[in-house]
Amino acid sequence: MSVDSRTELVPLRTWFGLRWRGYDRDEVDDYVAELEAELRLVTADRDASEARAEALASRLVSVQEENAGLQDGLHRICLTPIDPKGLPERLARMVALADEERREVIRDAQLKALMIVGEAEQRARKLDEEAAQKREQIREDFRLAMSARRAEAMRALAELRNVALDEAERIIAEAKVLSARTD
Repeated sequence: MSVDSRTELVPLRTWFGLRWRGYDRDEVDDYVAELEAELRLVTADRDASEARAEALASRLVSVQEENAGLQDGLHRICLTPIDPKGLPERLARMVALADEERREVIRDAQLKALMIVGEAEQRARKLDEEAAQKREQIREDFRLAMSARRAEAMRALAELRNVALDEAERIIAEAKVLSARTD
């Protein structure tokens, strides 16, 4: 028989034998006694589980604190320089070689960094020059386009002026003709 933990704590009996005046008292008493014993076991299991969880949580905290202390100690040890005087000759030589190699790596990295910076500066200068040339070309193109538009506008204006003068001369001529007819 399975127990659905969401609805029942322990399997409950749902029927009792009927007697002349209700249920059988012995059956009900036995069932209640079994149920109370089962509840005591479940409660004891729950209390034991809670105590174990608390103990594990406490142990976890202490292990985390110990781990943090060990990591701090390791960090301090790693940052402390090694004194070659306190080492045997062979280890002192190995430390000296490692130190020399460290200096060479740093020197090489600095040289490479300087080369990269120099190359980046050259590329930046080249890009600046190209941008300046493009700006100048755009300005020149704009100046030429504006000159062409200005010349076209002046031609159109001159043409309109000529048309207007022709029209004015025609109107004046017609007015003279009309004036001569009315005299």
